[in-house]
Amino acid sequence: MSLNGIDISNHQAGLDLAKVSADFVICKATEGTGFVDPYCNGFIQRAKSLGRKTGVYHYATGKSTGKEEADFFYKNIRGYIKQSVLVLDWEGKAIEKGPGYAKAFLDRIYELTGVKPLIYMSNSVVNSYDWTKVVQADYGLWNAGYFAGDQTMGYTPDAPVYGSLGAWKTCAMYQYTSSGRLPGWSGNLDLNVFYGSREAWDKYAGASSVINDPDGAIRNGGEMQGDKSQKGEVSYQVHVRRQGWLSWKCDGEMAGTTGQNRRIEALRIAPPGKTNVKIHMKGIGDREYQDITKNTILGTTGEKRRIEAIAIEGSTKEEELHYAYQVHQKSKGWTDWKFDGEWAGERGGSLQMEAVRIRIAHLILEAHVQSEGWLPKVPDGEITGTTGKSLRLEAFRLDPFENEIRAKAHIQSEGWVDYGIISKNTVIGTVNEKKRLECLCFEGPFEWRAHLAHSGWTDWTLADGIATLGTVGQALAMEAFQIRMKR
Repeated sequence: MSLNGIDISNHQAGLDLAKVSADFVICKATEGTGFVDPYCNGFIQRAKSLGRKTGVYHYATGKSTGKEEADFFYKNIRGYIKQSVLVLDWEGKAIEKGPGYAKAFLDRIYELTGVKPLIYMSNSVVNSYDWTKVVQADYGLWNAGYFAGDQTMGYTPDAPVYGSLGAWKTCAMYQYTSSGRLPGWSGNLDLNVFYGSREAWDKYAGASSVINDPDGAIRNGGEMQGDKSQKGEVSYQVHVRRQGWLSWKCDGEMAGTTGQNRRIEALRIAPPGKTNVKIHMKGIGDREYQDITKNTILGTTGEKRRIEAIAIEGSTKEEELHYAYQVHQKSKGWTDWKFDGEWAGERGGSLQMEAVRIRIAHLILEAHVQSEGWLPKVPDGEITGTTGKSLRLEAFRLDPFENEIRAKAHIQSEGWVDYGIISKNTVIGTVNEKKRLECLCFEGPFEWRAHLAHSGWTDWTLADGIATLGTVGQALAMEAFQIRMKR
């Protein structure tokens, strides 16, 4: 097993670690006996919040003694000890001081911290000096050797080690290029492979014991919501594991993460009216919040408690509000849409919520599709039916709530059928007759589009009671449609 990572310093000022993939991040902390990198702490704290492993290094100058440089390094990295891998960067003029100077630094750090640092050096330096005493003292090697020269590349964890490793039989880590290119950063990056697991990294960092999170390790990859805050008809914000409060999202946008094993620990909702919310939390069970505001914290922070399910109540006596919401569960993915007080997620199922989508529902739609039957209900704004499966839409129901909606449908072998003003119980089309819906006409406060066999999506069209979407007399099935309310 191996980990991919980068090493950075003030030369990468402005780099957003959330946009650059890395299992670990190693940052320059100090140089000589007088320079502290001003970007180190910001990078380290951001990396930790993203679940990345971290390391800090000291760039030796050789202008004093190994002990004095070690004391300066220690003074400035005490907060990272037994959390981050410690490294001596041995290059430049310091090389001329020889292995004794380097070993004095390594020994002093070990004396002060109880942690054995790694030493970083180029492959040529590895093979130009006798490092036997350093190896015998059990200080590991971070080797730098650019097997492909200045050729640009992405992560290459199986990169061949360049040259021999001298007194070392193996290296803990290998820097194989300084011309790395990764999405999220326009400049070159040093790319590295660590030959071990996250647990092995912790051992190099000197962690006396790895603190196990009740929900397991955070993973890289997956998807995280965007950073830009969005406010709309209903807005919401989530507090996620080791990330804290993320930016506000609204009207069906994803809030949270997927595939990273980050639980939602709390959330806030800015409702357009009076709303009650229930959540189910690990170790606590159900908890109800009355008449919430945007400042109401639903859940807990700092207690490592996952939210497992949520229910948002809808209509009140003062006004008609209908909520639609779905949650992303660990290992199971997105639930079906739930409405007005229904539970989304699993109470007591030990499955954390990782992301949520919330919107005000102005309509509820339910499609009957060839060979699949009735599909789960969806709110306006979502697709009714299927795409990419070549399955005909045979029927649907539409709950108009307080809206007045008229509908007509052209049905295979039956022609046009006028349903007039529809209710939530009106079945538009046929069930169990294997007849396709071919064309629709709506009148209501919305615009809509249709997905047709062999031609895909039509343009958005006003539901004016005149315009139709679909085909007549061409034996082509409608596969799906989508409605969005006029604002």
